[in-house]
Amino acid sequence: MMPIFTARRKFDPRCGDYWLGYIEWSGFHHIKELVSTDSILSPSMIEALIDADWEFNVHTDNLVYFFHDFEYLKRRIVYDSSRHNLLAIFERPTQAPAQIEGFTFCGYDILDSADSISVLTNCGRFPLIYTPDDLNPLGLISDLGRVTEIAEAIRKTKADDHHCRDCRVWGIARYTDDN
Repeated sequence: MMPIFTARRKFDPRCGDYWLGYIEWSGFHHIKELVSTDSILSPSMIEALIDADWEFNVHTDNLVYFFHDFEYLKRRIVYDSSRHNLLAIFERPTQAPAQIEGFTFCGYDILDSADSISVLTNCGRFPLIYTPDDLNPLGLISDLGRVTEIAEAIRKTKADDHHCRDCRVWGIARYTDDN
């Protein structure tokens, strides 16, 4: 399972009132930061593609700001680890992703049918399926089996919701080697 890479803006207490409003709305009072590819809460650092991007990016709807080449992505942005996350993403993992040098595995998210919104943390609450206690301090699920159960239950019970009917599990690792 090969990862793809993306550069996202951090969503954490430094976001001020936006963060406080989100925590109150979500009920996720224990999270320290939301590590996600959610396009609303953690938008891409790259706002417009350039011609060279097309040699390295994913040519799929809603994934054009994801890249196959991590070194290209690092050259493409002005990275500040206090404000940005460089993420390695594993689509639909069936087993725990292999360790990538320079990255720390954070957990699993559930993205909507369009691969852009986190069903886990940005589509309202699903208290009969999971509770805030299921999320780790980064707003992710640590266990692949548990997140798979949650995604299946959301697809089954919310099949009429366009965000939920084909939601998918993604593994997320964060770049931690700032050298």
